[in-house]
Amino acid sequence: MSDDLAYAPAHELLTLLGKQEVTSVDLVEMYLARLDKHNTRLNAVITLDAERALAEAAAADAAAARGDAQLGPLHGLPITIKDSYETAGMRTSCGRTDLAHHVPAVDAEAVARLRRAGAVIMGKTNMPAGNMDVQADNKLYGPTNNPWDLGRTSGGSAGGGSVASAAGLTSLDIGSEIGGSTRVPAHYNGVYGHKVTFRSVPLVGHISPGPGVQRWSEPDLACSGAQTRHPRDFVPVLKALTGTLARDGGFSYRLDSPRATELSGFRVAVWTEDPDCPIDSDVRRAVDLTVAALRDAGASVDSHPASLPVTIAESQSVFEPLLYGQLGLDRSQNTPAMLSAMGARMAQNPRGDAARAARGSFLTHYAWMKVDGRRMEIRERWTRFFENYDIVLMPVTGTAAIPHHRKLVDRFGRPYRVDGQERSYWDQVRWSAVANVSGSPATAFPVTQTASGLPVGLQAMGPMGGDLTTIEFAALLGERLGGYRRPPVD
Repeated sequence: MSDDLAYAPAHELLTLLGKQEVTSVDLVEMYLARLDKHNTRLNAVITLDAERALAEAAAADAAAARGDAQLGPLHGLPITIKDSYETAGMRTSCGRTDLAHHVPAVDAEAVARLRRAGAVIMGKTNMPAGNMDVQADNKLYGPTNNPWDLGRTSGGSAGGGSVASAAGLTSLDIGSEIGGSTRVPAHYNGVYGHKVTFRSVPLVGHISPGPGVQRWSEPDLACSGAQTRHPRDFVPVLKALTGTLARDGGFSYRLDSPRATELSGFRVAVWTEDPDCPIDSDVRRAVDLTVAALRDAGASVDSHPASLPVTIAESQSVFEPLLYGQLGLDRSQNTPAMLSAMGARMAQNPRGDAARAARGSFLTHYAWMKVDGRRMEIRERWTRFFENYDIVLMPVTGTAAIPHHRKLVDRFGRPYRVDGQERSYWDQVRWSAVANVSGSPATAFPVTQTASGLPVGLQAMGPMGGDLTTIEFAALLGERLGGYRRPPVD
């Protein structure tokens, strides 16, 4: 089967499946062959259930041949899933050594919805232990390599899924994020990454905070997401996943239609400069190319909006205590080596990243309520802002993909440079975290490449419930900027 099909967008594969011009078994066999050929070098997929995937694909083909009514929006489509989602009968480790042999009996809510929509789940993709890093590396499986340069990070936490999507090892990957975990890897690997509106997709059965009784709770700040080769691939995924839990009773959730269907109809605010999170010359060039394309298409572009609701510093002052307060529930990574390294960094800088993480991990409920009140006030500001704009154009990170960091126990002592200037390693999440604080949907999209060939992307953030607005914006821009490009893996 042609490699062209392996790189085809998922929505085109669904069209072919619907016309029965290709079978689900054909697609599963194609991806299994590519995994056999490329996954050893890339280390993107860490658990595979080929036998079950082929059986489910055959059943999907039989249902299509019978003309069964009401086939789901993902019927017969082979996909992969981040290893943080519980999958019944398939190992779910979340990159943690204490869960190395954890095989759930029940699917996460999102996984159950994907199955009901007809998706064929081939396997699980790599990630950092407990979702707690900006790269996909852990003691169980090792690092996932960037397909554009094996010596560079895939990003994280959903790095395995981004690489699998970029390298044509899956049709798409379902991820999750608490601070850019779908969008940062998408930017680093040259694919599209979407973070859904907060709480529009339930995270029951997602680790962390589960397993056990905590599987029934949903982590604060966290959202579902996906990584694809085309932004319109997100639409059937959202159809499958969006909606409240049964325990919410009569409440429902509806996605708004796109605010515009041509670039000329979009009102775009450009926010790409902030003293607390600088960007390098490559990202700045991506901004210039995108703004030029928007203006050429007739979009309304405000390059210097006077009324931005927040600064990066204010956003971080809310994001960090909420983040570390949530991550503090999972103490599985608090090994003696990790705590020793963290203590050393705190001694070096009592006001630095490590110290703020330690304080946030022991946040009192009173302190949480205070910072949550600030979050809600910021959301109100964004709601008013989006009365006058449809999109905020922002960087995803300050640079293209950086080299691997193998110091897994010393997350607060790693180098990160922007145009030669030493910065906090956690600068990588600060632009993306804006949408986690606001709860807004955001779509990362590829724009250009560095001189050495690394992908560089940006992100579009929209109003709450405006997932289809950011997705349509990214799709229309892709037609002008070139969209997804194949990495040099074949």
